[in-house]
This record gives sequence, structure tokens and C-alpha cells, in this order.
Amino acid sequence: MAPDRKKLKRVQLIQRIRNVERMQSALAASEAEAVRERLSGVAERTRSLATHYATREDDAVGADLRGSKAMRDQLQKLTKLSEKQADEAELQSRTRREAFVHSDLRLRKAGENTRELVRRIAACPEKN
Repeated sequence: MAPDRKKLKRVQLIQRIRNVERMQSALAASEAEAVRERLSGVAERTRSLATHYATREDDAVGADLRGSKAMRDQLQKLTKLSEKQADEAELQSRTRREAFVHSDLRLRKAGENTRELVRRIAACPEKN
């Protein structure tokens, strides 16, 4: 097999690998975004509940007041935790999107290399 033909096979293999890599990156980015959205929703609902319990004023009995305060305190803790998790998910989602962009660029470069080699082979058919 001529050297250019071997090179062509190699760059085509690289292009296929880059394509698979890009698809995996797209899937990972999509999954990370879905997790981020779910956690953001949980954080928002928890924040809403904490706000609701913080503004309750209809507790007349001491036990109701203590229970309400305990609920408020727990919801505030949950709000902080869920917001932290949502922030971490946002960071992971951003990282996965960046990885997708890089894999897309590598795929494009592999495609350009393949097209360039095909042009070179087509321009000099007597060597091949």
C-alpha cells in the first residue's frame, strides 16, 4: 500500500475515533445539564418552602412555634445544601460543555486532515 494510502487509512480512523469521542462528550454534557436542571429545581422548591415557613405567623401554641422554628431551620439547611449541589452541577455541566466543544474542534480538525490528504492523493495519482 502506498504511503499516502496508509496515511489516509490512519486519518480516517482518527476521524472515526474523534466522532465517537464527540458523541460521548455530547451525551455527558446533556446528562450533566439534566442533573443541573433537576438540582436547580429542588433548590428553588426548597427555598420556596423555607420562605413560606419563615413568614408563617399563625402559630398560636408554643409547640407549634417550636415545630415551625425547627422546620424553618431544617429547610434553611436544606436550601443551602441544595443550592451548593446546584452550583456544583452547574460547574460540572459547564466543564462537560467545554469538553464537548474541544472534542468537536478535534473532530473538525480530523475532517480537515482527511480532506487535505484526499486532495493530495487525487492530485498525484501516479504515486499511489
